[in-house]
Amino acid sequence: MQLPLAIQLNEHVSFDNFVYPDEPFLLDSLKRFATGQGEQVIYIWGVTASGKSHLLQAVCQLAARHHESVTYLPLSELTRYSSDALEGMDGFAIICIDDLQLVRDQDDWQQAIFSLFNHVKDKGGSMLFSASASPKELGLSLNDLISRLESGPVFNLKTINDEQKVEAIKLRAQQRGLELDTDTARYMLNRFPRNLDALFEMLDKLDTESLIKQRRITIPFIREVFNNEI
Repeated sequence: MQLPLAIQLNEHVSFDNFVYPDEPFLLDSLKRFATGQGEQVIYIWGVTASGKSHLLQAVCQLAARHHESVTYLPLSELTRYSSDALEGMDGFAIICIDDLQLVRDQDDWQQAIFSLFNHVKDKGGSMLFSASASPKELGLSLNDLISRLESGPVFNLKTINDEQKVEAIKLRAQQRGLELDTDTARYMLNRFPRNLDALFEMLDKLDTESLIKQRRITIPFIREVFNNEI
């Protein structure tokens, strides 16, 4: 899989460790999209750390396993460059653009995304977008782009509750080969920032420390690793 500007996917991200039981149609739609069998355009919006980037990268991972030509474009990294960075991207069959809200004040980027959209559509490709608000509420200045974003399904990704976050932590740990019981996962949720991005970063650090010290991840071990932070 080719990725522009050395952008790499998180290898631990997948549909299997995404907890969002209230909207199975969303996951089914994204899986069909990733295998070239679904909608040509999908738009996902939600608050920070609701799982949007997770889903876009999961789509890329699944598409690559099905030998689809796919690329992940996080605007948090790309908008530091000229909008010319999108030139030639229409050669991919599937394009996933993350954090679209970051171009609300950048007309050149909006025009570049609009042009890319048209070229990809003409070639029979597919595009998946994520943002912090719905297309009409995003504050984009290019109305033609807004209409393109609304041409397919628009999903609102709601925030999961605390018990679902505990399950998400356990699933991520399990995928990394770690033993993490419910009480320990709940302790992490209660002692650290409650957004999953931060919790997964904590889990990554615990994984590294447990390997170095040959220790299981328990509540006392968490206190030891983060003794200056909790």
